[in-house]
Amino acid sequence: MMKQEIRKIEILILAAGQSTRMIGINKLLKNFNGKTLVEKVVCQSLKSKASNVSIIIQEKDLEIENVLSLLPVKILKTSFENIGIGYSISKGMKLLKKNDPEGVLILLGDMPDITTKHINRMIDEFINNSLQKIIRACSQNLIPGNPVLFPKSFFDLLLKLNGDNGARKILNNYNHMIKHIILPKMTALTDIDTQEQYDEWKKRNSLSKKNFK
Repeated sequence: MMKQEIRKIEILILAAGQSTRMIGINKLLKNFNGKTLVEKVVCQSLKSKASNVSIIIQEKDLEIENVLSLLPVKILKTSFENIGIGYSISKGMKLLKKNDPEGVLILLGDMPDITTKHINRMIDEFINNSLQKIIRACSQNLIPGNPVLFPKSFFDLLLKLNGDNGARKILNNYNHMIKHIILPKMTALTDIDTQEQYDEWKKRNSLSKKNFK
């Protein structure tokens, strides 16, 4: 039996947003089942098949840096608070490209339902991806979402990103090069921006736990 090809795949977690819609506390520091949101996302990433995990944060986010200090995640910093998600991707890719990975999975730092299993499904699909397509998560009803795994052939385009549009334009222009992976329910679309979304997430997960008892 032919041995499966090993490819170097890294994860870039985006966590440099200003969290302006969450009153009183950075959303990434909210408690999610005993861990902060940022810890939850990082820990699920670290347990995956990815060769390295990096997270990009703002220089002033000392609390986030402290929370992650004991975890084997590489912390990248940006001092440009208002540049947007496009700049975060560009800066992160500039640093990750030096490691010469075959692919980079870009994950938003505020997605509480993404698990190691989901990440590994995407990595496995990439490993078997002879056409070097973009691997993108979508919801159960086929709405495209996050995370997104880009092959090396797209790195130069990612390096040119700026502003707050992220990789949306790339995904739109290369829609024919995307392979969608269906994640359960609304996992690929669920992020936490407001207190209301946080409260709804807690309520939904509390009901799920009761249903399994």
